Amino acid sequence: MIKKEISVLGLHHQISNFLKEHENDYTDSEKEFILRNYAWGRRSCLVPDVLRQIYDELNLLEESKNIYNGFIDLLAEHFDINQNIVEIGGGNIPSLGKKLASRQKRGSVTVYDDKLITTSSPAPNLTLIKRRLSPEEKLPKADMIIGFMPCEGTQTAIQLAQNNNLDFMIAFCEGSCHNDTLFSTSEDWELSMLYEARKASEKAGLGAVEKTYMKEYQNPYPIIYNKRQ
Repeated sequence: MIKKEISVLGLHHQISNFLKEHENDYTDSEKEFILRNYAWGRRSCLVPDVLRQIYDELNLLEESKNIYNGFIDLLAEHFDINQNIVEIGGGNIPSLGKKLASRQKRGSVTVYDDKLITTSSPAPNLTLIKRRLSPEEKLPKADMIIGFMPCEGTQTAIQLAQNNNLDFMIAFCEGSCHNDTLFSTSEDWELSMLYEARKASEKAGLGAVEKTYMKEYQNPYPIIYNKRQ
């Protein structure tokens, strides 16, 4: 949610200025969407990623209602965040990766996305790589892979976890970006990804696949992670 002290006019001004500074970093359709929905975060914690990342970059979100913080808290509850972590589908702005790197005492965060607007890192333990990961890629230095609503990157993350024997935590999204010819509903897609995750975990010996939620952030979509025996 947007901080209460930020007015609608002030919010519009900050978003507009950001887009002027980064007019070449977003498509016309993305800019149109952002300007049309700039106030979305005043009524909901669950905001489309392209807008949510800008909110976070401009420090417009209430810390207690910032879903990135919630995901990192959940990650820290089940895993050691002080290790070498790969994030798939970090987005235009690597908001999650930056926050996670700032909370690490050791280890590293490497973010992959072909939409990254910059590869200049603000921290020595954060690496930004502007390309997509392939499912067959070798990640010898990684201990874990994460994804926060990485859309089609979800299946890639699962395959990478299996092939590289990595722990994983992946937050699902609404599934609207997925192939309608394969999945008629988002529930079908979720069930398919959960099946793939369980199959991959069994093959790689990653343990059971657990499912949880972040409904306190108005997020109805599941988060899956492995739990080694």
